[in-house]
Amino acid sequence: MAEPQRPYRRAEYNRALIANALLSPFNVLVLAGMLIAGIALNAFLLVLPVALVVYGVAAARTYLDGEEGEKVLARERDRRRAALDEGRLDPHALADPIRTLLEGATQREQRIREAIDRAELPYTEVSVEVDRFVRAMEGTASRAQLLHEALAETPPAAVERRLEGLRAEEDPAQAELVRALEQQLLVQQRMESQLRRFFNEMERILVELDTVRGNLVSVSASTEAANQQRLAGEVRDLREELGAVAEGMSEAYERPDRPPDDPAAEGQALR
Repeated sequence: MAEPQRPYRRAEYNRALIANALLSPFNVLVLAGMLIAGIALNAFLLVLPVALVVYGVAAARTYLDGEEGEKVLARERDRRRAALDEGRLDPHALADPIRTLLEGATQREQRIREAIDRAELPYTEVSVEVDRFVRAMEGTASRAQLLHEALAETPPAAVERRLEGLRAEEDPAQAELVRALEQQLLVQQRMESQLRRFFNEMERILVELDTVRGNLVSVSASTEAANQQRLAGEVRDLREELGAVAEGMSEAYERPDRPPDDPAAEGQALR
């Protein structure tokens, strides 16, 4: 996935306002009309400075127009959000329980954005960290989907029943098959443990995202950089915890010799 865009800063907003004022169709037509009239009257050099002054006044009026500013802000917001939405994971490709968690994260992302939109500018360091978090969650959800599909195809309980049946037969000719099933059961149990960890941690992280949104609303009127950095740091910490969950799911494939993880111990390790 592409790296999320950096925050939309005041300087960028100001440049967008200037560009909008200079390229406003009405202002450009005024300038062009006066220059054409100067050429037609064979007085181009006399008309040029007047045309530039009139154009400058018209552009300044557009720049200071509050309604124009709102239009520019809305246009830039839509453009950046469209760029952020490119390449995002389709939730409908996921199993129901995984999709529910991902949609929950997306809803919280939108709520945090709405809270930020009510501030002076719509994009801040917090917004960037939320973008990164949701994309990290999409990647983690994709890994969880792989585990879910593997477990659905070969449930650990089915492998265990087959293994118990072979052991009860005590047939030496089945020794290799028994060892293979023991290895398969170990892998499936590890995947099951990691998937359970994913669900538990995601539910907790979504609750903490709600807390971030509540904190953001309470300080939305403040411009103190420390508040913004603190909230961004909270989301960043959640993203790092999410990375630990994703790493654990990868290890479920890469280290089949490792015994199933203790969910309680995993939860303590993340804190």
